[in-house]
Amino acid sequence: MAKIKKIKGSTSLNITSMMDMFTIILLFLLKSFSADGSMLTNADDLALPNSVSNKRPEEVSLQLAVTSDSILIDNATVESTMKLSETVQDKFDVDTLSLLDAQLKKHMRAEEEMVKRGILNEVKGEIVVQVDKNINFDILYKIMRLCGRNGYVNMKFAVMMREQ
Repeated sequence: MAKIKKIKGSTSLNITSMMDMFTIILLFLLKSFSADGSMLTNADDLALPNSVSNKRPEEVSLQLAVTSDSILIDNATVESTMKLSETVQDKFDVDTLSLLDAQLKKHMRAEEEMVKRGILNEVKGEIVVQVDKNINFDILYKIMRLCGRNGYVNMKFAVMMREQ
């Protein structure tokens, strides 16, 4: 077995500089951490319009997202956007989007049930709508009409905050 020779004048590990480095990293991470966080989850393939508004949502209600491909409720695909864009404005009715209509009715019934059980004070009918900035207004109008028919009259639209 080889013997380890102690070198004269060697010192132990100095951790002062290492502690300084960890402190700097910790301060950087704390400074860059956002306590607000994002209360909304953006759907994939969704580019929200920009706004100078700095108001953040207090509470996340039902989320409806309209991308170029599909319509999602709480990040679950419900309908195809193409199906909605093919309908004629004058002949638009609820039957055109029966799956979306059924999902909105289901969520409204759940909210009404929570009011009956005393979990909520009242039916608010709030919905957060995330619409891709390249979507035609006719599609947005049809979505808004369908939400209104199902009792979701308090609509909030999600936007991306832009630097001023």
